Amino acid sequence: MFKFLRRDPVEKAKKHIDKALEELEEGYPDYASIEYEKAAEKFLEAGHVQFAVKYYREAAYAALEDDDHVRAAEMKMHAARLMINDALFSDGGALFAEASDHLKRERKMRESLDALATAVLCYLAARMFDTAINLSRKMEQRRASRSGHKTSLFKLAEMCVGVLCEGHDIRTDVLDKTVAAVKTDDSVRDLIEFVTASVRYAMETEVAVEWAGPSQELVTVKTPLEFELRYRCPVPVRVVDYRLPLSNSLAFVREPDIGGEVSTTGSWLMEITPVLSGEAVVGPIRLTLEGDRVLVHKQSNVIRFEISPAPPDVQMAISPKRISCEIGDEVVLDVDIRNRGDGPANNLVLSIEPSDELEISLGGREKTIQFIGTGETMRFQIYLRGVALGTGIVTLRLSSPDESFPEIVESAEIRVGAAE
Repeated sequence: MFKFLRRDPVEKAKKHIDKALEELEEGYPDYASIEYEKAAEKFLEAGHVQFAVKYYREAAYAALEDDDHVRAAEMKMHAARLMINDALFSDGGALFAEASDHLKRERKMRESLDALATAVLCYLAARMFDTAINLSRKMEQRRASRSGHKTSLFKLAEMCVGVLCEGHDIRTDVLDKTVAAVKTDDSVRDLIEFVTASVRYAMETEVAVEWAGPSQELVTVKTPLEFELRYRCPVPVRVVDYRLPLSNSLAFVREPDIGGEVSTTGSWLMEITPVLSGEAVVGPIRLTLEGDRVLVHKQSNVIRFEISPAPPDVQMAISPKRISCEIGDEVVLDVDIRNRGDGPANNLVLSIEPSDELEISLGGREKTIQFIGTGETMRFQIYLRGVALGTGIVTLRLSSPDESFPEIVESAEIRVGAAE
């Protein structure tokens, strides 16, 4: 007598699906959408969540054929909530984002922003930080374009992105007040609790980079430097991703071996070499820390310092050191100037000072050298003539306007004999 009351909900769902197909064939997508929704509810009653999701989405597509974007958004959000309950956060986030676009089309701005904010929270829960950041920017642009107010859910999503993705710090009471102001259903409430738990731990997590020795404001090119990268979290976590940004003036000698061990603390040594002079920046270093109770995308502080050019190591040699000539004869001396240092030598001046027995037969008393690179050698020839009997001395002085450059002095002896 009461057999019809015990009918399998799956059988009822199939009848609604058949009815929906008939409505579509007859050109009534609005009625088909209703039948698909009823089928989804029956599948949900039977515990077949995947089929419930499928037919909520079919209900949304049928509603779109009827150009009913509001109903399409509602059906997609029903499906998204079921996905959230099964921890399918990225799939749920995609549906909430689609629903937001449908609601925007119908100028339901508040509902559209709430749906997009929920999508942002879903992607944060799914560890898809880049997508969450992009959607949060889209959310702000959408609000600004219509001069809309920030809803409580909007503020919460914005706050969570700031803490988890951009390393912002907020007060706990501000977070509590924002969460309390959000009015939503149980499935989204569970999502909020999951994400905000990570936010609370993130605010207590520290990622820092420090000098491994005394801090320095000025270092020299090619002088090895050491820094310590460390983190501290109130619960056990492991590093699942990291980025180690350095300015172009720095290079790793060896990148730190950042492993995936589970711990509340971690520390690594970074060996870095300055390769160019100028300003240098280490950080902000980004770590993604994951544990059973937390997901943290945290960035460190920044260390700035100046890199001075590496000093040159200039050597000068004269050849030959001793030579003889007659009065009126000319001698040629070879001068080699070599830079053995790690940095270039700039704006050098070579002064030639002959004694009274000698005179310069070609060229002037000074030669200017604009630049000698590392490992480079420049060669000059000095032409002298004997003008008086005796032992003449020619002195070469290599100097620079840079006060740190030590003057180099070399000399050669030229014996001038009697004229024939």
